[in-house]
Amino acid sequence: MRKNLAAAGIPDSVPIRVTENGWPTGENPFTRTERTYDQQAFVLETVIRTVYRLREEFHITHYELFGLRDADSSKPDLFHQLGIMRDDYSPKLAFSVVKRLIQELGN
Repeated sequence: MRKNLAAAGIPDSVPIRVTENGWPTGENPFTRTERTYDQQAFVLETVIRTVYRLREEFHITHYELFGLRDADSSKPDLFHQLGIMRDDYSPKLAFSVVKRLIQELGN
């Protein structure tokens, strides 16, 4: 990453913000495979822990989820299910994982 930033003329002092990150549930329209709530929770925990671990090395100052809740949980297409909560605000498994990570890693 550092090599790519330097090639783009971005010095180490520039803060990095990881934004609009997420991992949707629902059916992948390209592969027709299901992206489960368990997979979403695992992937988000892995990503958040990785960002946290690399925060000082790469001057990462922010991490933001793409969305708190799904746009429309009734639609099987993953583009409507990016949230860590369903559209009725009932939590998916990833909600408790993110909440725990905020408590564990938050300042």
